Amino acid sequence: MREPPGLDVDKISACLDEYYGLRVASVTFLPVGYDLDAAVYRVVSRNGAAYFLKVRFGPVHEPSLLVPRALGDFGIQNVIAPLRTRSSDLWCPLNGYPDYSIVLYPFRSGENAMVAGLSDDQWRGFGFTLRAVHDSGLGESFRGRLPVETFSLPSVALVRQLLTLVGETDFEGAAAARLAAFWREHTRQIRRMLARAESLGRSLRSAPFEYVLCHADIHAANILVGDDGRIYLIDWDGPMSAPRERDLLFVIGSKIARAVEPREEGLFFEGYGAVEIDPDALIYYRYERIIEDIGEIGKSVFLAPSPGEQMREKDIDLFTSFFAPGGIVEAAETVAFRQLPIKSS
Repeated sequence: MREPPGLDVDKISACLDEYYGLRVASVTFLPVGYDLDAAVYRVVSRNGAAYFLKVRFGPVHEPSLLVPRALGDFGIQNVIAPLRTRSSDLWCPLNGYPDYSIVLYPFRSGENAMVAGLSDDQWRGFGFTLRAVHDSGLGESFRGRLPVETFSLPSVALVRQLLTLVGETDFEGAAAARLAAFWREHTRQIRRMLARAESLGRSLRSAPFEYVLCHADIHAANILVGDDGRIYLIDWDGPMSAPRERDLLFVIGSKIARAVEPREEGLFFEGYGAVEIDPDALIYYRYERIIEDIGEIGKSVFLAPSPGEQMREKDIDLFTSFFAPGGIVEAAETVAFRQLPIKSS
């Protein structure tokens, strides 16, 4: 959320005192992040300690807090885990605001890797940390509490709905009309992509994968580069049990958030270590991501009432970039052999 939600900071301070025993000196709204269902603040206590506070509007997704806390307790230090309340909970209600909740973290000053980039040592550290997450065994301990990969392409239904809508509708708004025209030009390509992804999904359901704990969205924007040089894996909003390719999607030939260069990929695997990659799984996850993104952009431009024309135009620019020469659609089927062995498909 980029705009202050107008919450009463005195109520926030009272809540932190009641549930965390934290005597607050200041609460400052931070205009960062894109989560419309949360607002974040920097809190400074009376003894000078700094904290990162997230106010969630609506129900808490428990795994997004339980998983990083478990990883921190397991000894993986490059994860920022939520702090416990006096009663050992990982969140508490915000008194005076029904259905609002508070989550408190230690404050780490820095910038995300999409902006700051990563040094050679930080790339190795990223690889080492992600391997520790995958090898932690915590996916098994969260059995029944985390989604498990089914290779079912949840966004396909939405994209098919939008294909029908675009084929039958004349849109009045300039942005929607522009996207609809581009969509119609690429309808055949989108349908081929859906069919290819569904075919891969059917074959992968019976493949003998090792299922591990995955972050599931660990691109550069979800890596915090601390001012002290340390890196942290952040925003554990959708952890799941899946083949490790679900996370390695964001490294191997990735163009998501920030393009990963071959040299950077090599540095990552110096930290991650030897691993075999199933190319079909990697290709499937690339298509799954593309299908999810074009579905969400299509829904925003064609169906959502609130985004303004400027926001719609930005979404359309992103959409069209997917299909540009050298873009993510063209690159989806390419899995280069670099520092890692590739399973024969």
